[in-house]
Amino acid sequence: MTPDLLTAQAVAARLETRLLGRDCLVLSETDSTNTRIKREYFDRPTGFVLIAERQTAGRGRLGRTFVSPPGDGLYFSFLLRPDLPLSEIDCLTLAAAVAVCEAVERLCGLSPAIKWVNDVFLNDRKLCGILTESVVSSPDTPALVVVGIGVNLRFDRAAHPELDGIAGGLADLTEPPTRAALAAAILNAFEPLYDALCAGQKETLLAAYRTRLNCLGRAVTVHTPAGTYPAVCESLDDTGALIVRTEDGETHALRAGEISIRF
Repeated sequence: MTPDLLTAQAVAARLETRLLGRDCLVLSETDSTNTRIKREYFDRPTGFVLIAERQTAGRGRLGRTFVSPPGDGLYFSFLLRPDLPLSEIDCLTLAAAVAVCEAVERLCGLSPAIKWVNDVFLNDRKLCGILTESVVSSPDTPALVVVGIGVNLRFDRAAHPELDGIAGGLADLTEPPTRAALAAAILNAFEPLYDALCAGQKETLLAAYRTRLNCLGRAVTVHTPAGTYPAVCESLDDTGALIVRTEDGETHALRAGEISIRF
């Protein structure tokens, strides 16, 4: 069994990137890697990566908590200064989800799926959550974007019975890779998608994202600030919005909110 040593040097040894992860810091503990970057490391170079052995206040979308015990998961965030309009920033979440899938496919030979918009699933259990946050400097362009990723290598159901049947980990199906190897593989997969997006080649990202969606053609429950309703997922449009059809036959393009699926 390979020792799971999580160091900046161990990550760097596996990087194939130009920018991502070339400046990397590993902490034994922090509240949230996203929060810590925005609070203390916003002046670091583009591509800076902050990894924590443990998060005491890990965060997900919509104010949710992301359980982050030491040794059981990979918790990291990276700093970007994308030359993208604000309308395109959500695509960074799509790119992160695809990158996690590609990394797991490469290292583990497994085939994760994506639940729109930001969750990666394996064996119908949530494996990974993604939180993308922007700091805006003008009405059209963000000053910086922080992309946070949390991946469960193992999930202790006894410690978190409330999440049994909802969350899972790589160890449910295979021997997990080291956290350094997984971090590097995700960064290696993300950078080409990011470069293509910044070059105006969004279709490359959307094609990779569509093929991994686990909701297309399925009945779901849509949750939005305006209410909750049943629908069927039909497609992903060219902006990254999810197209759903409601019981009355009308279609809606979801750009916010979330969906739940009964597996």
